Amino acid sequence: MSTEKSKEDNQENEPNQQLPQPKAASGVYGLIIIQIITKLFTFLLNQLLIRFISPKIFGIASYLEFITSTILFFSREAVRLSVQRIQAGRNDDGGTKGNQFRIGTRSGSLQSVINFGFLACGLGLGVLSMVGYWQYRTDMFQITFMKLSLWQYSSLLIIFSILLELIIEPVFLIYQFELDFSRRSKFEGLAIFLKCVMTFVVVVLGKSMDSESFEGIGVLAFSFGRFVYSLTLFITYSISFLKFNQENNTDVKYSMNKIYDSKNESSFYFQNEIFKIWKEFFIQMLFKQLLTEGDKLIINYLCTIDEQGIYAVISNYGAIIARLLFQPLEESTRLMFTKILNSTATTSSFDSTKQSFNYLKLISIFYFNLSIMILFAGITNAPFLLQFIIGRKWGHNTDLFDLFQIYIIYIPFLAFNGILEALYSGMASNKDMKRFSSYMIFVSILIVCVSYLLIEKLRFGILGLIIANVINMALRIGFCFVGIKKYYSIRSVAGLSLMNVVKYTWSSTFVMVVWWGVQYLVVFGMNGYTTQSWKQLIGSGFICIGLLSNLLFLERKNLHGPLDKLKSRLTRQKLD
Repeated sequence: MSTEKSKEDNQENEPNQQLPQPKAASGVYGLIIIQIITKLFTFLLNQLLIRFISPKIFGIASYLEFITSTILFFSREAVRLSVQRIQAGRNDDGGTKGNQFRIGTRSGSLQSVINFGFLACGLGLGVLSMVGYWQYRTDMFQITFMKLSLWQYSSLLIIFSILLELIIEPVFLIYQFELDFSRRSKFEGLAIFLKCVMTFVVVVLGKSMDSESFEGIGVLAFSFGRFVYSLTLFITYSISFLKFNQENNTDVKYSMNKIYDSKNESSFYFQNEIFKIWKEFFIQMLFKQLLTEGDKLIINYLCTIDEQGIYAVISNYGAIIARLLFQPLEESTRLMFTKILNSTATTSSFDSTKQSFNYLKLISIFYFNLSIMILFAGITNAPFLLQFIIGRKWGHNTDLFDLFQIYIIYIPFLAFNGILEALYSGMASNKDMKRFSSYMIFVSILIVCVSYLLIEKLRFGILGLIIANVINMALRIGFCFVGIKKYYSIRSVAGLSLMNVVKYTWSSTFVMVVWWGVQYLVVFGMNGYTTQSWKQLIGSGFICIGLLSNLLFLERKNLHGPLDKLKSRLTRQKLD
């Protein structure tokens, strides 16, 4: 699976669709960097917050965040995926015909994207009403949430934050369509920063209240932080959009406008082919959300509020790597992969497919080696570090730290599922999406049954939920792998097989096992395999460095291409 060095001369000469890629790549780097900085800042503030709040407050805050993310996901995720299939129009002076935008022009393509953004707005209002009514009738809302002081204000802040993000969605979509990740990274970075600060300020100001009142203020603090986040995005995107037409020589409008098709002498608000894709994505998203966020839904019904708080701590700290690195990579990969495979107007189909396959190899190799490091360092050291971060009091009468160690095993499954589904969604046809939707229905039913069996009948609790999540991700990874393999086999670009994957990964796996044995003998003295002291943590750190060095050596051939590109980019920046 060694990669060939790409021919930069050909890429530099490709017009239109290929030109934004360097800008997009730099934007991805910026998005990752901003995400890391803001998430680390969030992490530090959470360490301060966790000293003030109880598992109950944390559990209710997680419940509200789950409801918010679910409403927004159902409203806009299918639209965000489908608009990337819209063909990018060419720049010309005839972007409009009367009051109508013309298909095939840049303004026409962007206006079509905005139209779909309003589809997300309208759908969001319906989803907000249905989910809100459904949650209002639940015991969680009636018995737990409504008993808090100031619960009405918390509810209003959540509703307003959802509305603000829905209103600004059309503007977000045009920047996403343009692969302008740098602007997004700046806006989201500022929003997350202000969210953290305002949440912390409200918690600190309310800490002098009595216990019952402080619980309400604690939840209000998280709701207010979410509102500040949404308001910041609304303001920054609105200001940016005011200058969009001038900066890009376009004539798009923040309103629903018909797109004129000169070939068929017809006009439409929504392009028929894209609308069909949106419907398929929407059906798929229903089951994807159930499977991806199903753990939160299940835990809301099968676990106590204290257990929900414990699981929130486990998932928040356990998935910090996923939020820092995997999430921005997954989103940017999905967008760029779709653009590459839909760029046949400017490049040959074979070249586009080969380019996408090379990207698939590199990103998969990166994920595999990073997963090895996460498993090796995480299983050994994560429980000890978590005790230091949140204090031992959270472990009283709970198995939080043992569960956290098991949760680490789930992270690589979460990571590979995210990236493979992102790649598959970029290459799948309408028929493939229907097949995937049917498969998701099957997996959804299976996982619900498995979760009920493990949690309710076998009394595995949170452990059962983690096991069900691993099964869920493994089934979805398998489907996407088979689909990706079939895609490239049909196009005769390259062959993928499970045997080839095993052959490639066995050497890295063997190296990890060897270093694990060294750590067991030298660091732990054959007495356990987890860190219990700072001395052992330092020793394990040196072992991790040794493992990382071995992995880099094994991947030295694959590192040549990216390092050469980095050197050339730095050289160009110095010359400029």
